Amino acid sequence: MESVAEQFPMYIGGLAVPAHDGAVLRTFEPATRRHLADVPSGGPEDVRRAVAAARKAFDEGPWPRMPARERARLLRAAAERLAGEAERFARLEVRDNGATLRKARGADVPGAAAAFEWSAWWAERVPEREHGGDGGAYVVWRPAGVVAAIVPWNLPLLLAAWRIAPAVAAGNTCVIKPASFASLSVLRLVRLLHECGLPPGVVNVVTGPGAVTGESLVRAPGVDLVAFTGSDETGDAVRQGAASAGTSTRLDLGGKSPNLVLADADLEQAVRGVAWGAFLHNGQVCMAGTRAVVHAAVHDEFVGRLVERVGRLRLGDPLDEATDLGPLVSRSQARTARRFTELGLSQGALLACGGGSPAAGELAGGLDAAAYFRPTVLTSVGERDAVAQEEIFGPVLSVLRAADDEEAVRIANGTRYRLSAGVWSADPARARAVAERLRADRVWVNDYRLVDLERPGRAGGSSAVWDRLTNELDSYRRRHTVHGGRERGEGRPAGPSTPYALLGG
Repeated sequence: MESVAEQFPMYIGGLAVPAHDGAVLRTFEPATRRHLADVPSGGPEDVRRAVAAARKAFDEGPWPRMPARERARLLRAAAERLAGEAERFARLEVRDNGATLRKARGADVPGAAAAFEWSAWWAERVPEREHGGDGGAYVVWRPAGVVAAIVPWNLPLLLAAWRIAPAVAAGNTCVIKPASFASLSVLRLVRLLHECGLPPGVVNVVTGPGAVTGESLVRAPGVDLVAFTGSDETGDAVRQGAASAGTSTRLDLGGKSPNLVLADADLEQAVRGVAWGAFLHNGQVCMAGTRAVVHAAVHDEFVGRLVERVGRLRLGDPLDEATDLGPLVSRSQARTARRFTELGLSQGALLACGGGSPAAGELAGGLDAAAYFRPTVLTSVGERDAVAQEEIFGPVLSVLRAADDEEAVRIANGTRYRLSAGVWSADPARARAVAERLRADRVWVNDYRLVDLERPGRAGGSSAVWDRLTNELDSYRRRHTVHGGRERGEGRPAGPSTPYALLGG
């Protein structure tokens, strides 16, 4: 007899609610295709109600006017609750999203808790008012207002936390729209926030199809900022929809990140880092290092070592701690990986390993082999081939050969993406020289840090962490500059500086 699936509500104005018309979406475990839960299938009316609740909470409620230390206290309480319920959240993420239990325990839940810890730490330290010098000018930082945050399916808990925590730390209110088929951990997170004492309307969550619910949210009156994480194609649609409503956007889009393996690299270290960057979570990460640009002098040895390491990765039940790779989020995503692999081979690439799904019945325990795809390494890839240019969001790594550092940089910079990169070399000066020429927002040397689990206590407020965190949270604040009007004791006395004589004497 089939067990009854759990019912998950949305949260609007602090209340657990169904969709306005009672519609539901069925969600399924990627690993087995078993019915997992039912979530509300929200529509335009649900979006309207959620935005109205967030708008009221921002315009009339206590949250934006609350001292930052009080907001920080609640954020820390959320981090502690997440840590206390880590196993529950980890298992929910595995069953809903296909992540391995090791990754959910070791990265997703700790990373989500860290988002709340960091945001609390930041809120207590960043001044809301900064004094300038000339003319008595000063800056007041204010929250952006109502933030509509659209979260993708690949890392729902982690990315929802990194949308919610900094936004509310800055005094904003939010409406969160998770992916329709990977939303359970986000719904559970919002419930946890309310249980920690979050005022009604500060964080609302609406579930439903992106083409309906997401589109309505992007264009909704009353939204001040749309924050979106996802593909370039959907990001373009979000940008256009928000622009038609006169709403600002913060977009985090796709990637085709390179790892450059120079001739003097420690190959064992490089192989480990490249495999990690390409195949963690089946490559379903925007910063995944899905291109390896390898110096010709070490190319063959590197590929041999890489294939040997990748061949040891174990596919299996994501709830088994021994599993390295579980299913992709859906059969459709596995088909995408297959389609790109076949396209790469048709364009001249060679298959070094992987290249398909396990045979039906090959995986034990009733696992759905069609949702799995073996980690794949393609060699002899041309720099303009589709597998070297397009984001696949699957476990497919393209290896490209470079004659020297100059060509490696040119190949690495030869896509439209600019997200991240890695450089592997035994010579720090050489590595830095290459890294500084890469068109990437973030470059690691002899590392590829897809997961950053630093905490405020361990990081100690270093300048690198501070800059990264401040840039993240400044997305949710607005700068207001006031010129003049300061008392004489506050600095330079305010005085007439406008050249009024230019008009009428």
